Amino acid sequence: MSVPLGGTKQQALLAYLCLHANRHVPVRRLIDAMWGDAPPASARKNVQLYVSRIRKLVEGGDGITLMTVGDGYVLSVTPGQLDLDCCRRLWDRGQEYLRTGAVQQASALFHEAGQLWRGEALSGLATTVAMQAETARLEHLRISLLSDLFASQLHLGRNAEVIPDLVRLVALYPHQERLRGYLMTALWRSGQRDEALATYLNAYHLMVEDLGIQPGRHLQLLYQAILADEAREVSVEHSVWRLSSPERARVLHG
Repeated sequence: MSVPLGGTKQQALLAYLCLHANRHVPVRRLIDAMWGDAPPASARKNVQLYVSRIRKLVEGGDGITLMTVGDGYVLSVTPGQLDLDCCRRLWDRGQEYLRTGAVQQASALFHEAGQLWRGEALSGLATTVAMQAETARLEHLRISLLSDLFASQLHLGRNAEVIPDLVRLVALYPHQERLRGYLMTALWRSGQRDEALATYLNAYHLMVEDLGIQPGRHLQLLYQAILADEAREVSVEHSVWRLSSPERARVLHG
């Protein structure tokens, strides 16, 4: 769905409704998402004004309606009208291919899903605790999707190909051990053993300094294996960093 979004508060309201599409969202939750603990006295009237403007923007689109239901609203959309919904569907289809061993097809779908992400989630809108929580949920979903993508690409032997993207993402998410483990694996397989070891040591120092903990057991085992020059294959099916089914369900469906 592509529409002119208006000012920041109107964007935040529309974003929150999209994230909870086809579900009832009480006005109080919208106010909390937009203003947090310090809403203006006119908050309810402002919400009504923004809703009126959004209705003019989105209604008339195929199957999109913004309904008033009790003390709140429901943004009704059909499947495939929101990028987030498309992303989830592509991810699900990729997982179905994985279950049949069709890794190449799965990887293509993961890549297509990843292309739907453009920039930082809710950029400029995460000014309240509620919106920050939504941002964290979206970022977790994105990282999990990309981790599945890189796992599938490593399985297909695209080691050198994934290194630039993994380097960039590890810099953005330095405490994400799955991404760092995949980078270490790709570097080692590409003949860059010293760089793979340095990637672990960087993680070690960062986590000790920032979090007061050491890297997890799986990353330590991978480091030891590379140090001994006997790192085992990291496959899509057996990767120790692969998202478990219950966790993945929470990521996909909130």
